[in-house]
Amino acid sequence: MKIASIIVSGVLCCTLAAAQEPAPAAPAAPAAPAAEQATPEAQHAAFTKDIIENVKEMTATLKGVTDTATADAAAPKAKALVARNRELMQASRQLPQLAPDTAAAQKALFAAQAKPAMADLRTELMRVLESQCYNSDALLQALAPMIHH
Repeated sequence: MKIASIIVSGVLCCTLAAAQEPAPAAPAAPAAPAAEQATPEAQHAAFTKDIIENVKEMTATLKGVTDTATADAAAPKAKALVARNRELMQASRQLPQLAPDTAAAQKALFAAQAKPAMADLRTELMRVLESQCYNSDALLQALAPMIHH
């Protein structure tokens, strides 16, 4: 399953890299509700929290997979978490641009916080893939977007 390891590593690196890229300058928008008027730094911090929580939740879901029955049971949640990750990546493109020094600090903070969570996810994803998703077609299909990214 070396190829699976390479694919999983690539997907996780792409996710991490995409999440760290500064957002392009957004056109001026009409006034947003107060909850959406957080500072750019707060918006980036909230995104970091959301993506790491999603990664940790996927890791916990995969940790519970030990046989076909648990793999089948985990499939709907895994599918929802994969979809949530996709939503977060799309939403990250709308984050406001940060000043260069703030962006560098935010990127370093994100990497420091995300690396352990991503490493844990990689471990669990590799375990499940090496076990051929415990013969669960449902889990394999749920994880397919992560594998074939």
